[in-house]
Amino acid sequence: MSLIHGILTKRACFGFGLTLLLIAAQPTSATHLIDHRYTVWGEVKYPDGSPAADLTVRLLIKDGAPLGQVATDGQGRYRILLHVHNEDLYKVFDMKVNEVTRKVRILFNPSDAETERGQRIDLVVKHEDQPGTSSTQSQ
Repeated sequence: MSLIHGILTKRACFGFGLTLLLIAAQPTSATHLIDHRYTVWGEVKYPDGSPAADLTVRLLIKDGAPLGQVATDGQGRYRILLHVHNEDLYKVFDMKVNEVTRKVRILFNPSDAETERGQRIDLVVKHEDQPGTSSTQSQ
């Protein structure tokens, strides 16, 4: 082994090890680059205006596969973080709460990579013992 080959091999190993260390040091949470985050949030209420606490909000793609789900809090609020790409612009998913399903279209400005993406969707649902109806409000 030549001296130059040995030095280059050691540098390559050091560089590879440093790369692995930097990769391993990255957080493992569900955070994404801001232009890949898409937050769906809002409130779920009953027709009398009271919060619909502890209801499951589900987001589903066309074939019914889950995108995400969360339970509403005590005030009927929910927040779901999705990972999206520019290619996902205008795609439609279903939002389901109780027996109510609403179509939601992913909307954002694909040239804006600095503003967090998302939309607010408020729902009004009837109590589980009543036939499901809802209204939506989007921002």
